Amino acid sequence: MVKRLKVNFFNNGYVIKTDAEEVYVHKVVSYLEDKVKEVSQSNNSMVIPRSILLVMLKIADDYFRISRDFEEFKYSAEKKSKELVQILDNSLQEKEALGFSKGIRGEEFKAGEFESSCRRR
Repeated sequence: MVKRLKVNFFNNGYVIKTDAEEVYVHKVVSYLEDKVKEVSQSNNSMVIPRSILLVMLKIADDYFRISRDFEEFKYSAEKKSKELVQILDNSLQEKEALGFSKGIRGEEFKAGEFESSCRRR
């Protein structure tokens, strides 16, 4: 549901239409204020055209969403990697328990024995 929300950006009130939660919008606005302060020498009031503020909010929203998606992907990839490592470890332990840890079918061949073994088969 789209709603009208009043936000303050550098002590100036702006009304925006959004379907985002109010807390999230204020978090984005605060993030933008902090970033502008990092690159600006003025901490006073700053009048930003509404269209520019909307673009800034959209870009910051994209950044927050991509960051969240990346963290979710990273968590999922780490979880699956751990699962695969566990499967491989279990498989190796089973293989060792069954005596398949040496060579093909557990046989060890010395130099030249492989050829004679193949001829006999």
